[in-house]
Order: sequence, then structure tokens, then C-alpha cells
Amino acid sequence: MGQLDLEVLSASPPLLKMFVFFMVTALTFISLWVLWLGVSLSNLELAQAEEIKLREELTLKLLKSAKFEPLKIQHSQILLGIESAEIALSHKGEMAGLLKDINRIGLSRGLQFELFRPEPEAVRAHYAELPISLRVTGRYHNLGLFAADIAHMPRLVTLDNLLISPLKDGNLVLEASLHAYRHLDADDRPILKKTSSNQGEKP
Repeated sequence: MGQLDLEVLSASPPLLKMFVFFMVTALTFISLWVLWLGVSLSNLELAQAEEIKLREELTLKLLKSAKFEPLKIQHSQILLGIESAEIALSHKGEMAGLLKDINRIGLSRGLQFELFRPEPEAVRAHYAELPISLRVTGRYHNLGLFAADIAHMPRLVTLDNLLISPLKDGNLVLEASLHAYRHLDADDRPILKKTSSNQGEKP
């Protein structure tokens, strides 16, 4: 059958031969173009999928970076706060002078000390704390200045548990707890170990 078709085609007029040639050429070109288009579309889909994947990865990285930056800032602020607190801690040899400074500040503000009693010192994990029971009398304004002076001392001292009561002469009496803090030294380590051991033995 194929040989007969070729014989018929060879005996056909030249115009028909040219038409068949162009049709075969066109069909071949169209087939190749369709094949190329299919491959190109497949590559395009792969490229688009890769682009979407890269965009998602970039978005995740940006989100992580956006979350990490505030954490870095917060971490730096915490470290700065710890460093500032450590600088503000007194040393053991400075505690007596610190107590004298507190007394001097109160007297300079016109206050009268009725009680200034250091309590037993408490050794913590990273510092030692000295509580001081305090009772002073004076004018409201002077008491406020005294509290502000304590807050602005170069060494770390806190004033809490404040109780203010009026007196008959128009003055006020302030009862409070002062807390002075200092660095630990070699003598504090055995106390700290003993405290930790006692806490570990508790059920």
C-alpha cells in the first residue's frame, strides 16, 4: 500500500507534489513547535514553583529576622541592666560607709532618726542583702526628698514597705525597710552552699 502511494505520488503533477511537500513540512514544524511549547511550559511551571518556594523561604527568613531583632535588643538591654546592677552593688568593705551615707542624707534633709537597725544579712545566689529597719520623723516634703536621694544613690539601695503616719506636732513619721546590696566574697560561699543544700533537702 505504501509503495503504491509513493508510485501514485511520483506520477502526480508537480503542483500536487509541491503541495504535499509543504503540508508535510508544515506538519513537521507544527509537531516540533508543539513539542517545544510543551517542554517550555513544563520548564516555566518548574521555574514558577521554584520562585514560590524561594519567596516562601525568604518570607520565613524575614519573619525570623524581624522576631530575632527585638530579642537581640532585649538581650542587650538585659545584659546592660545586669552590668549596671553589678556596678551599683557595694563591696563588703563599703557597707559601713554606705550606712553612714544613708544616715547623713536623712540628717541633711532635716529628718530625725528614731530607729536605724540593720537586720541579719541574707546571702543570695549572686549578691548579699542587708535589710535595715527604719523609722524617721520630719516634714512631708523632706521625707519625699529623702526617698528621692536614696533612689539616686550610686550604690544599690531600695526603700520599701513604707508606712507614713501623722504626728500631733504636724510632722510625719515614716516607717520603712531599707535594703542595701553588695557583692559576694569568699566568706559568703560556704553560707551559700549551706543554704543551697538545705533547700535541696526539703521535700
